[in-house]
Amino acid sequence: MAPTESKRNQLLTGLRNLYESLGYTRFSMRRFEEYGLYLENKSFLKSENVLTFTNPDGKLMALKPDVTLSIVKHARREREGMERVYYQESVYSYSAVNREVTEIEQMGVEAMGDVDAYVVSEVVRLAVESLKRIGLPYVLDVSHMGFTAGLMDGAGLTPEQQAETLSLVRRKNAHELEAYLKDQRIAPDPAKRIVLMTKLAGPFSQVFPAAQNLSTNEQTATALDELRVLYDTLDGAAGAIRLDLSMLNELDYYNGIVFQGYVQGAPRAVLSGGRYDLLMRRFGKNADGIGFAVYLDELSRTLSDRRALDADALVLYRDGDDLKALHQAVFDLAAQGLRVIARKGVSAGDLKVGKALRFANGALREVR
Repeated sequence: MAPTESKRNQLLTGLRNLYESLGYTRFSMRRFEEYGLYLENKSFLKSENVLTFTNPDGKLMALKPDVTLSIVKHARREREGMERVYYQESVYSYSAVNREVTEIEQMGVEAMGDVDAYVVSEVVRLAVESLKRIGLPYVLDVSHMGFTAGLMDGAGLTPEQQAETLSLVRRKNAHELEAYLKDQRIAPDPAKRIVLMTKLAGPFSQVFPAAQNLSTNEQTATALDELRVLYDTLDGAAGAIRLDLSMLNELDYYNGIVFQGYVQGAPRAVLSGGRYDLLMRRFGKNADGIGFAVYLDELSRTLSDRRALDADALVLYRDGDDLKALHQAVFDLAAQGLRVIARKGVSAGDLKVGKALRFANGALREVR
């Protein structure tokens, strides 16, 4: 078995054990759903290119491009209690340019029912623990759709203006956003608050006070209260969390906490999720929902690229360096999930490493 495949199988086993330890049960589904399910929820999908076919009964079917829609469709309708499920499924997308069907494997969890502050913290903690099991340095960016919606409602934006504003905020395009709001004759103060939202990204302790200064109504205040409760509840895992209030999902489906996870070496998010009470309502469910997906294909590429290296980090040292400080520096890097090699010398030589660090005067400095 190839090293990458072995690492992937270990990850899958670890994630299954993690989810089952918190009472999540395996949810299996068909590869196909009626096309109408996706046609009615096109804006929820990452791609509008859905592969369809007609079954023997004449129904237009589709290879599923999304898992959450299928789970919500089959979820129970009542709010009482909680329905906790996890899945390992493939979704399919079609590229009209390449004329190819891509199979994308995902693993994730969904919690549906009476979603309270504890359930939110449980799912977000599972997201953090999922990233941790990948074995690479990681971070989880957290936001809240209620904060964005509150600022836009306070500015009196129409649905069309909200859609364009969301797009510009996601791209962190402050200059174009400012020009757009001015062109739409939005009052200066609420427009300024929306523009400043594009800059609200970074360590929670630094960004949260700045977000409080922008809060303008009960909706934004409630959103910030929920973020603070989440951060305080996670405590030990909070160090892995950043606050990024420019990270947004669709307002038609998401109404609360949303989040994305990143690991070192992956160019895109490897985990994404959030609270989707509004999606539940669209399916006639009197219940709330929150969940996330881990993108296994993205991880497989990252782990494969990583295995091509001898180490993620090389620490170069010299005779006479502070042995105790050197020892601690190397093991601190390893504790971050990095594969580390310490070598006496001035260069990496024939080693292939992600980065080289020079240990000098008790500290590490990257070698350019």
